[in-house]
Amino acid sequence: MPNYAIPHFIRIREALEITGTFKQCKNQLVKEEFDPITITEPLFFLDNSEKSFVPLTLQIYHSITEKKRKL
Repeated sequence: MPNYAIPHFIRIREALEITGTFKQCKNQLVKEEFDPITITEPLFFLDNSEKSFVPLTLQIYHSITEKKRKL
């Protein structure tokens, strides 16, 4: 998979909201972003140093938002 297509975050949900025409409703997901304080579902971050997905902690979240860690 090319680098630009690799997801940096994975959020595990039991079900997605869909419209009457079976399209996914993504507005709420976009509003919530990747803030572990507001998200109750499991959220994972691609850690390039470990080359695997790790649980997104508050420490990782703050290092991303403070631009100390690159995506």
